[in-house]
Amino acid sequence: MATATSWKPEPAREPAFYRRRKKRSPDLLGQILLRNGDIAPQLLRKALRVQEERGGQLGRILLGSGACTEAGLARALLEQLRSSSARGQVSSSIAARENPALAGLRVAASPLLTTSALLLTDTMALLGAALVGHGVELAHTGTLSGATLPLLGLAVVVCLAAFWMLGLYGAMAPSPPDEIRNATAATTLALSCVGAVTLLHGGRHAWSLPLVASTWATALVVVPLARALVRSMCARRAWWGHPVVVLGAGKTGRLVVRTLRANPRCGLKPVMMLDDDRAKQGTLRADLRNDALELQSVNQCAAELATPSLRLMSATLLGEDEQSSVRARPEPRPRERARGMFAEVEGVPVVGGLALAPVLAEGLGVPYAIVAMPGLGSEKLAGLVERVGGVFSHLLVIPDLFGLASLGVPARDVDGILGLEVRQQLLLPGPRLAKRVMDVVLTVLGGACILPLILLLAWIIRIDSKGPALYPQDRLGRDGRRFRALKFRSMHGDGEERLRAVLDADPKLAAEYREFHKLSHDPRVTRVGRILRKYSLDELPQLWNVLTGDMSLVGPRPYLEREIPHMERREMVILRALPGMTGLWQVGDRNATRFDARIATDVHYVRNWSPWLDVWVLARTLGVVVRGTGS
Repeated sequence: MATATSWKPEPAREPAFYRRRKKRSPDLLGQILLRNGDIAPQLLRKALRVQEERGGQLGRILLGSGACTEAGLARALLEQLRSSSARGQVSSSIAARENPALAGLRVAASPLLTTSALLLTDTMALLGAALVGHGVELAHTGTLSGATLPLLGLAVVVCLAAFWMLGLYGAMAPSPPDEIRNATAATTLALSCVGAVTLLHGGRHAWSLPLVASTWATALVVVPLARALVRSMCARRAWWGHPVVVLGAGKTGRLVVRTLRANPRCGLKPVMMLDDDRAKQGTLRADLRNDALELQSVNQCAAELATPSLRLMSATLLGEDEQSSVRARPEPRPRERARGMFAEVEGVPVVGGLALAPVLAEGLGVPYAIVAMPGLGSEKLAGLVERVGGVFSHLLVIPDLFGLASLGVPARDVDGILGLEVRQQLLLPGPRLAKRVMDVVLTVLGGACILPLILLLAWIIRIDSKGPALYPQDRLGRDGRRFRALKFRSMHGDGEERLRAVLDADPKLAAEYREFHKLSHDPRVTRVGRILRKYSLDELPQLWNVLTGDMSLVGPRPYLEREIPHMERREMVILRALPGMTGLWQVGDRNATRFDARIATDVHYVRNWSPWLDVWVLARTLGVVVRGTGS
């Protein structure tokens, strides 16, 4: 084995830290300004922070702070238009430079197609499960009674009806744990009812126990997998989802839009935003001839879509003063209409004030709205809901309750007062017993199957490098109790010396280690260790920690004591639960997750734990292992 004195660092490679950063489009306004030398990087970063906190258009913020000149901004806008048009990538904001009217916006998402796709998927999955059940019956009895086939259609219809009643075809898709739970409940109820009817009827129509049991077990697996597959294939298509208008373009509204855009599987597709703050609206228009720049509000041009009947409805719902912003105005001069850009958030345009709500709902067929203004007082918020509640058939209100649990939180009526019931599941004896039973059963069954693999890996590790096959390390368990977590040894014995040498020699690697608390090209890792980490096989010995009760199959990451000062007192939440072999951040983009983001993910897990969340994480873990996306 190499010693600390004889080992030399490998030639420097670009740290993955830089590749993990989100690649910025060259067509972004800030990137063009930087390329042209019209703005300093630190001023751009400051403006972006202001935009993130308050909302608004970047160009307005830059001009208001004096970070760049009007001429430089005009040149950047024109270059952005030419570059995007040359590539054929014209967003709604770029299209507004040709036609800034609201009529130029299109809503491609189709709720009918989305629901039909899910209905067809569920039908095929249930029919496939029933065919598997009949195959099991044929293998068990040697015969297949044709008299049971007519009831197959009835069972599928009952299952689909149960899915509908439990909200599996709603505009906003349930979270994966809730979807698994509701699909399980609906399938169990439907097949139990149909099976009971056949037993009561008796005779040749009765379904056998092997038929019902195998159909039920197959459906529990196939239905969620089929739904996940369809969403992964279709969620980013233009027709998928239910169009939604976000009311509020501030910090919360931007967060909502960013979340919905990053998670299209949820089914809500933001198409535009409304906000009465004119600083968050508007267009930037650049004159090609003299580089003059003019700021103008989009909603003044957006009124071109409003018909007399829509303007009358707006006056009825919102009042004469507020609907005045959607009155028709004279046609803008051609030079003014030549170039302009909507203020936008993640590609979603801010088209005007809240007075446009009835115009949007009626003229563009948008039935869903999200009120993202948690800073409003209760009276103003109630007034806003009353104003737009008669326009949109579905209204989702985002309250100022960030940091609380968000999964499985039911609304309660406390004698006319709205309440949210937040259950601390991991503090209740029943759920903790259920989690422990699931850990023991799955560990015993799975451990027995992979025991030969564990023994083989231990032998290979001993051959590859000097040292023991197992590496115990002190970690923090539930309530801060220390325990020895077992892993397959994946590092050299002089690993810490190697790490110090590399960090001292390369500032970029040192920066990566400070942010992620790990390295993608870790010099401490052995040849076999890289394979073990890639497929997460180094954690298999922790099955013993699960059996002894020190760990769980799913839970927060087992943290080191030296990491406590960096956890910003959130360890008090995380240490309520047993650490897990896998968890939410492990099945996400684990190599691109900063340490503070991992902490937030573990806090989210503890606050929102349910058995169905564990089932979903375990299912995702299988995919992570097969794809080899481990550390």
